[in-house]
Amino acid sequence: MIKSFEERERGFEAKFAYDEDHRFRLTARRDKLFAAWLSAECRLNAPDAQSLQDAILTAPGGAKHDDAVFVLATANLAMNSTSVTQGSMDAALAACATQAAEQLTRESRP
Repeated sequence: MIKSFEERERGFEAKFAYDEDHRFRLTARRDKLFAAWLSAECRLNAPDAQSLQDAILTAPGGAKHDDAVFVLATANLAMNSTSVTQGSMDAALAACATQAAEQLTRESRP
């Protein structure tokens, strides 16, 4: 069966919307996990950990989002006199991204 141009266009739009939603949910989950890791590294109490998570989740989006997250992380580490290398933060963010993807995959399975 040959699809009309409009049907294909709707299909592409639906796929784009799904991909954007998935990317948003994946980034938000990753950022929450990273904030939890960072809170543990800084030994923050629950209210301060929640404030840090809120700050990370509201960091500017787009291409510079990860840079904004690292700026917040570095500032919090310095404020709490905690020494963590950039390599450790990169590894933690990557591990959080993997964990977030696994969680979202498990949640989407029947």
